[in-house]
Amino acid sequence: MPNNIYDNVSEKDLKTGYWYVTHRVLLRQLFILLLVAVAGGLIFYGGMGLVKYYVVDRAERMAIEIDMTKSKLNEKLLAEINTPLQLQVIGTTVLKTGDNSYDLVTEISNPNQQWLARAFDYSFVLADDEKTNVKTDFALPEQNKFVLYLNYQSEKNITDANILIENIQWEKVANYATAAEKFLQFEFANAVSLASSEAGDDGLAGFRFDIINRSAYNFWEPRFTVLLLKQENLVGVFSVTLDKINAGEKVSVSRNVFQDVPRNVEIQVFPDVNILDSAAFKGFEVKSGEPK
Repeated sequence: MPNNIYDNVSEKDLKTGYWYVTHRVLLRQLFILLLVAVAGGLIFYGGMGLVKYYVVDRAERMAIEIDMTKSKLNEKLLAEINTPLQLQVIGTTVLKTGDNSYDLVTEISNPNQQWLARAFDYSFVLADDEKTNVKTDFALPEQNKFVLYLNYQSEKNITDANILIENIQWEKVANYATAAEKFLQFEFANAVSLASSEAGDDGLAGFRFDIINRSAYNFWEPRFTVLLLKQENLVGVFSVTLDKINAGEKVSVSRNVFQDVPRNVEIQVFPDVNILDSAAFKGFEVKSGEPK
């Protein structure tokens, strides 16, 4: 019996083989076209990616690169680790409150995050080297505050003054922001101002407002600075010191000011309490570092 390899090939297989042989050139061309299409797609996709990277997303990418190259260190905090930055003078205002009477007001800033200006001496230098007496104050970390010399008497016409700050006693503190958030929770409400003419006497103005202690702590002799503003211009200032204020307590303050104050002034009240001094608190437990 002859050994014929085609004896077991079906008719269907023969037809399939015949179709392949007659169409193999076309199949090869289609395969090449498929490869070209795939390669073209990959090239197009890669090109679009490059366009997106270098053109579309360029601004965002540059911003990310700049941010990555920035120092993540708190340079301000590092600068003050061993030596505090000096107190900064923002501006001084002279207010004439009567015949030969002036209020001198300077806004200062303590730029340090971890240094308390526990005490400093200040005075005002006026024209012709005239100088006020020396007063003492403090400045909490990162505090903007107003230092005052009220009712200064001078026969000269004072229009300008410069503050002189000396003998700063620095004290390094930790976690001040946490302490400030806990203790400095004073709220001011129901402010009413009466101009000189409304109060009934020439040169006498009246002011009322409420101070509410929203913290859980009691204070001895808390001090508050009150600014009187007219169209954002400082027209008056005074200081209020309470005997005490307990946790949750509301204290109504009424004050007459012997100066000519216009109508409809804005009243701004700023707490000026040294919360880093245990003497400021009633029932302060020194060992624990917090009020009872």
